[in-house]
Amino acid sequence: MKSILILGAGTAGTMMANHLRKKLSSSKWKITIVDKEETHYYQPGFLFLPFNIYKPKQVKKSIDKFIPKGVHLIREKIDRIVKDENKVILENGTTLSYDILIIATGTNIAPQEIEGMLGDHWHKSVFDFYTYEGAKNLRNKLKEWEGGKMVIHICEMPIKCPVAPLEFSFLADSFFVNK
Repeated sequence: MKSILILGAGTAGTMMANHLRKKLSSSKWKITIVDKEETHYYQPGFLFLPFNIYKPKQVKKSIDKFIPKGVHLIREKIDRIVKDENKVILENGTTLSYDILIIATGTNIAPQEIEGMLGDHWHKSVFDFYTYEGAKNLRNKLKEWEGGKMVIHICEMPIKCPVAPLEFSFLADSFFVNK
């Protein structure tokens, strides 16, 4: 039996697991997905939280709900990939072998790399909408905000979704016109 190992159970990893499980014979292919988290966040939905288009519960669910039958989920941190041996070592010491490896671990924001972003104002008057907490805090701020200047800062590439700052601008315009 051949083995597909997917690292990351976010949007991309769960989509791959679902697609591959439907297309590949379970008698010929074993599919395993590894993620340290218990909760799946639908990250594309974070953009809509600040404007009440989505509610927090609509973007946050148990990872189990997204893993299809016949896909083995391992909840553990990944320590390293040993590519020359087609193996992944988990933090608990478990070794997983694979024939095909799919890396879908996503990206993380790094506000500390931009001078002045972190500090006393972070998630109070300086926000991100790429994280669940950031989008929720921005939502709370926009509820009470009475106007003023809003700056949308586009950092260096790569960013999670290059079109998101532009989408945010349009959503903000619509939100404030209709507020």
